[in-house]
Amino acid sequence: MKIISVKNVAYLMLGSYLMTSCISSQEAYDKSKLSGYVGTQTKDILAKNPPVANTSAVEKRIDEVEVKVNTVDANNKKAAEIVANLEKKLSEIEMIEKEQIAEFERSNNAVVFFEVNSAKLSTSAMQELYRWKSSIDKSKTSQKYAVSVFASADKTGSAKTNDKLRQKRAESVRDFLVNVLGVKESVSVTTNQPAFSKENDVDRRAVISVTVKD
Repeated sequence: MKIISVKNVAYLMLGSYLMTSCISSQEAYDKSKLSGYVGTQTKDILAKNPPVANTSAVEKRIDEVEVKVNTVDANNKKAAEIVANLEKKLSEIEMIEKEQIAEFERSNNAVVFFEVNSAKLSTSAMQELYRWKSSIDKSKTSQKYAVSVFASADKTGSAKTNDKLRQKRAESVRDFLVNVLGVKESVSVTTNQPAFSKENDVDRRAVISVTVKD
């Protein structure tokens, strides 16, 4: 039996270790080389055929939102046109109403005259007041209005006498309107009308007018 020396055993172990290391290193090298090749090939493939993300769902959603936005814009435009037309019609209606009010106030005035130093209504004065009331009734206005009586006097009497005369003339007209003609609206009187002369018949008068309330 051949006896192997310790020295030879050591050489054998060293050789076995070196061989194993070489094999491990060769495998690692081969794997590394293969990995690099695969990496290079992968880059080439990606370069030639870049990946395409599936954005169809997102694009569909964007299209749906765009349709809704366009619809809202169209509705807003239509609404703006409707509002503009309504405002135009309202403006026209307001102008018509203003003209109707002005015409109502212009058309429903009356003037009655008195004798010198008298507050008694003459027949012609009462006829004028009947005419005025008939015109008011025919107007059939829905507007609320107030009636005003402006009484005047000439310069025949003193200032104090004329003040009392104007007041009596205004009250005479107001009483006739309310008690005889049945005017329900408020009737105010104004007695500070100026006089022009002693001979001017126009100064011996009372003017009845209407004013539409706001």
